[in-house]
Amino acid sequence: MKDFSELFKAKDINYIQFQFTSILGEFKGVDFPVKIWDAMKDGTGIDGSSLGFLKAEQSDMKVIPDLDTFAILPWNPRVGRFICDVTDNKGNAYPTCPRGILRKIIRKATSLGYNFLTRPELEWYFITNDREFADNGAYMDLPPKDPYQELRLQISDYMINMGIGVKTIHHEVGPSQHEIEFLPSNALIQADNVQTAKLIVKIEANRNNLISTFMPKPFPLVAGSGLHLHQYLEKDRKNIFADADAGISDILRYYIGGIQKHADSISAILNPITNSYKRLIPNHEAPVYISWGIGNRTALIRVPGYEKSARIEYRAGDASMNIYLGTAILLAAGLDGIKHKIEPNTPVTENIDNLSKEKRQTLGIKKLPQDLSKALESFENSKFILKNLGKQFVDIFVDIKNKEIEEYQIAKNDGKEAEWELNNYLLL
Repeated sequence: MKDFSELFKAKDINYIQFQFTSILGEFKGVDFPVKIWDAMKDGTGIDGSSLGFLKAEQSDMKVIPDLDTFAILPWNPRVGRFICDVTDNKGNAYPTCPRGILRKIIRKATSLGYNFLTRPELEWYFITNDREFADNGAYMDLPPKDPYQELRLQISDYMINMGIGVKTIHHEVGPSQHEIEFLPSNALIQADNVQTAKLIVKIEANRNNLISTFMPKPFPLVAGSGLHLHQYLEKDRKNIFADADAGISDILRYYIGGIQKHADSISAILNPITNSYKRLIPNHEAPVYISWGIGNRTALIRVPGYEKSARIEYRAGDASMNIYLGTAILLAAGLDGIKHKIEPNTPVTENIDNLSKEKRQTLGIKKLPQDLSKALESFENSKFILKNLGKQFVDIFVDIKNKEIEEYQIAKNDGKEAEWELNNYLLL
């Protein structure tokens, strides 16, 4: 194990920040002076009920640092951070800890001989403090049409300094919309990376007198923001989604079949807010139907590569999701498909939004849930969800989301739907 005391001294670190993630995906933290590291290195107590992890009568919990996640905050280099797991007071994994849930599903994959990698694509908007577009750039514009290239490069620099693999970073389709594509990495590390990247984007936006929003559909007439998750499955260091002769393997098909089977229930995790479903509308570069296809960007699941590079891309998710839970539930669904050899529906190369209702029925293509209420109903009644996320998590999540839906409905009935969503989701 590293001698962190010596490292802290060599790097002039004065404070340590323990970071962790709530059930709803909020990135939280607690700081302490580096001088008390020896007393804190095995974790520190938190009030779990105030953070939504459990009931008030059971409020004592701990956050325990994962020592492999150490990094120095480039915007404040006297602070070193560790990402933590949430445990009970004895250090046992707590069943509602999102990072712990992802660890559990990854262990299941590992026990089957699989190595699971992901590559996220993260989109967001920069807006002014008056909630207006900060620029009028378009897809992959360069300066001067894109005035925030330097800001994106600063974000990229900080990500790289913190050990995150960056593939591309560019202006997206919408005015003031931007995107980071990550390099493939271990799924747990990658979930940590997404949380870190979102924090960097928010901090740098604030420093430039801007607001960054990961809200899926902050503006009704322009492109929504997604969090696409590319997924890779390896065995014995070989890509088992690939087949030398057929291009894609049976395992890849079964993996897709598993995701399709559970698409309704997992939508509550991958699209967890009312605003998520305003993005999932036809002809707006977001999927509406439970479908798949080779290179088809209108499909829910796109297979963008062949042979050695074969992988899948789940295109419906957005950055309001808890990335640990989203990653975990996609992997669990895919493994269920492999276990039970679930065949997906017919792959499609055409624009699925433009197919007739009869043609979609012939191909076995159904719609995704069209609102959070429908997704939550499927979530609550799913034995698959209960098995993989646990009763304690399901009960808390359903309770939170039912209250959220009730508040949204009141605002909608009062004609304040858009205002309510902006007030509740803009700073996600």
